[in-house]
Amino acid sequence: MVHKGILESISSSEWATPVVPVVKRDGSIRLCGDYRCTVNKSVKPYTYPLPTVNEVLSTVAGGKVFSKLDLSQAYLQLPVDDATSRLLTLNTHKGLFRVKRLPFGVSIAVAIFQKKTEEVFAGVDGVLPYLDDIYITGTDMTSHNLKLEEVLQRLDQAGLRLKREKCCFALPEIVLLGFRVNARGIQPTVDKVKAIHEAPSPTNVVELQAFLGLLNFYGSFLKRRSDILEPLHKLLQKDVPWEWTAEHEEAYKASKGLLTTDDLLVHYDEKLPLILTSDASSYGLGSVLSHLLPNGKEAPVAYYSRTMTKTERNYSQTDKEALAILAGVKKFHSYLLGRRFRIVTDHRPLLGIFNSTKPIPQMISPRVLRWSLSLQAYDYELEYRKGKDIANADALSRLPMSGSSLILREDMS
Repeated sequence: MVHKGILESISSSEWATPVVPVVKRDGSIRLCGDYRCTVNKSVKPYTYPLPTVNEVLSTVAGGKVFSKLDLSQAYLQLPVDDATSRLLTLNTHKGLFRVKRLPFGVSIAVAIFQKKTEEVFAGVDGVLPYLDDIYITGTDMTSHNLKLEEVLQRLDQAGLRLKREKCCFALPEIVLLGFRVNARGIQPTVDKVKAIHEAPSPTNVVELQAFLGLLNFYGSFLKRRSDILEPLHKLLQKDVPWEWTAEHEEAYKASKGLLTTDDLLVHYDEKLPLILTSDASSYGLGSVLSHLLPNGKEAPVAYYSRTMTKTERNYSQTDKEALAILAGVKKFHSYLLGRRFRIVTDHRPLLGIFNSTKPIPQMISPRVLRWSLSLQAYDYELEYRKGKDIANADALSRLPMSGSSLILREDMS
């Protein structure tokens, strides 16, 4: 990092952030600063608004050809002034090193980076810098290529570099903030309700109780709930043996339909508070992204679940619950980064491990250490609730979709 011009050795500093060494999967060491216990507690709030949903969609609307560019190690491409670099100084076993580029984990880094990229591409129609991605749209290949050329020239002039393997060029469609954009227009994606549609049928009373708990959690939103669920409730009676019949399957499918209707689901709204509720069972992960409505109720924006891998099922329960949070954060990254949100968990130890205002605990597993550092990029608060009070996420973790996310795997490395 010294050779790359990111760090520079100094003899003294009024500020010194503890360094956290993280062992990567290839055995190499990555040095990260635990800024949540130093700079983040003292820095003045700096906000720069991310584009709203309407602004995002209006920029790409009407496009027929799209490209998505990924900035390599985005924040580290931005130099900081001398005074700032000393505030960001890292305290290592080899002495003090001032940080000469914007590091990961500084609370205001998202706002700084968004402002910078918007300045770089100001005046170019059909180009949308959003977090560490750049979206380009054109009404045809010619107009698209002209804009792409302009973007590449401006990147070069600004000294910004792309990660080639993560860039996609001349696509027929893109997905942004839960909407699919292509030549036919803009349509909501089905991905946000996929976890419900593909949830397997319950195989025992415990799984059925978890699913009914999900419906009860949103009961005030759901019409005709009692009529549809009657066959399922009968199956929970003590004198009724477990036998999943066609009648139960029909009621189950109808009840899943209730969870994906406009009576319950709400569109993402940058003006409403965000809540991410996550939970882990012994074999699955579940998360619900919700808005807190003015009446105090929580309405879901999107659902997510997946089964754990064989290796993940051997994790401790704390590591499983931590994985559930990280999986939800990464899944809903484009909704959460740059916004204040609340993470809800029923696992109390995570309140200390993932506390955004305290140093990272020493006695945690290497993987949870990596995950804790990953969460430094987000602006969140933690809330503990009893298991019975997060029935929405609990049900998804007990009835997860099969398979897992390759993108998520990459993000966790």
